[in-house]
Amino acid sequence: MKSRRIPLASLAGAAVLGLALTGCGAGSAPEETGPVTISIGDVPGADQPELRTLVEDQVAAFEKKNPDIKIELSESKWDATGFQAMVAGGTMPTMLGVPFTEPATLMRNGQIADITDALDSVGFAGTLNPSVMQVVTDREKHVYGVPLDVYSVGLAYNRALFTAAGLDPDKGPKTWDDVRDYAKRIADKTGAAGYATYSIEHVGGWMTTAGAYSFGATLSDEDGSKATLDDAGMVGYLDLVNDMRWKDKSMGSRFLYGFNDLIQDFAAGKVGMFLSVSQHFPAAVQQFGMKPADYGFTAMPEHDGTQRTLLGGAVEVFNPRATPAQIKAGLKWVEFNNFRQYTDKDLAIETVKKNVDAGSLIGVPGLSPLDPAVRTKYESWVKEYYNVPVDQFRGYSEVMDDQELVPEPTGQPQQVYGELDTVLQKVLNEPDQDIRALLQAAQKSVNAKLSR
Repeated sequence: MKSRRIPLASLAGAAVLGLALTGCGAGSAPEETGPVTISIGDVPGADQPELRTLVEDQVAAFEKKNPDIKIELSESKWDATGFQAMVAGGTMPTMLGVPFTEPATLMRNGQIADITDALDSVGFAGTLNPSVMQVVTDREKHVYGVPLDVYSVGLAYNRALFTAAGLDPDKGPKTWDDVRDYAKRIADKTGAAGYATYSIEHVGGWMTTAGAYSFGATLSDEDGSKATLDDAGMVGYLDLVNDMRWKDKSMGSRFLYGFNDLIQDFAAGKVGMFLSVSQHFPAAVQQFGMKPADYGFTAMPEHDGTQRTLLGGAVEVFNPRATPAQIKAGLKWVEFNNFRQYTDKDLAIETVKKNVDAGSLIGVPGLSPLDPAVRTKYESWVKEYYNVPVDQFRGYSEVMDDQELVPEPTGQPQQVYGELDTVLQKVLNEPDQDIRALLQAAQKSVNAKLSR
């Protein structure tokens, strides 16, 4: 989801050296055999001096190691409208971070560079997670970007409320039938909302999409040119929410939840379960005071025996006018800035220690851009420094590399999420809604935008 960029908390050390930076201007092309200049986008501005300094220090270290590469800093950031102007006007940095919703369209439109050959020559393609690389790979197996920030949706649950309701806090629900049963028990035994959901700020639509995916929904055609919001999977998920709200009365009394509001009520013991990402654990604990022992996280519940969930994050893409030398130089920067701490044991340990000393919560399990074998080796180096209760995420971590990962909608994703917010609000606040009719109206609105 565009408005909720998730930090790589699953990779211990991302906070210090793994800044998800991007790059570079499309000025005059350098000679392929000479020095190369690239520009990296998403650089913090003067209003964030400490973060800016971290970037500048990283760039200085990189340039010292690679004297034939010069990096220019750009504060350009992703914006759907602004990006079109940057590409058309030739002002796009060499590299820029974009949400997972965008590469499919940008690849089709020729607005980002094919980096396949350069990625192979730089030599860290084997470090990357094949399941995640699908987002930047076309049908001909050409690659158009490097995933950096990655997440998949699961179910957060309050272990204290589970215990109070007579449920085993070490065993989160596996199916949506379990969720419905557990929600009812929590509501009846404790008075808390057994299950709750975001419903505003497009976050409601985001997580509703994730829930629908677990029911097998496909919300657009193959190329993202047409929305199919009245999909049977979407209807199935919203039917379940409707039943928990009106028949079971297990969703409490608050039905307009924004991003921080729901995490805050969950941390305070007012909500038993909600769809989330594991990387929000630090917010629950450090921002809202939840006891770490009370936090549980498990995989997205199953509906039909298949473990599937929403895949999201951010991808580093390259200016379509970038030369092969610039692309190769940019990939060297990405490897240096974002990945080397996961393949260098001494640097891995140094980075994790710095993060722990800085007060970061390290070791939260989560999907990552790293190949599972690379991540396993990395974790063997640093797991002794983890300071989070990793066993409480076991229901998620045991399946995160084996689940079916479904990318976010690629056609007008924010429009989709906004329309689904409205549908969800009506389901939660007005009984006896015709869910399919609501979805068809939302679908019509989205497709009107897509046809323009």
